[in-house]
Amino acid sequence: MQNLEQNRRAAKLIDDLELTPEEIQQIIAIARVHLATFDPEYRTNVTQIASTLNKSRPTIYGWADKTLEAQVSALRMIRTGRPPKSRPLTAMSRKRRNGEPS
Repeated sequence: MQNLEQNRRAAKLIDDLELTPEEIQQIIAIARVHLATFDPEYRTNVTQIASTLNKSRPTIYGWADKTLEAQVSALRMIRTGRPPKSRPLTAMSRKRRNGEPS
């Protein structure tokens, strides 16, 4: 936790989101489970994480699953790149759009 206080970005997020120490521990645990799931080089012990937080392994995995689902949903909603150029409407395209015959 001391390292978080030294990290300006973490300190700002903790302050802005008004995170409690327990919430910070949950975020760290979830991040470790996600890393262990998707990065074959990263190893973590979920039993140890659960023990440290005084929670069960299914609870830890449940948190991870719910947050991953929310993250994927949020990522899919983020538009990347430049917005498409708007094309001026011609008389023909206005007619098509309004369902009028050409």
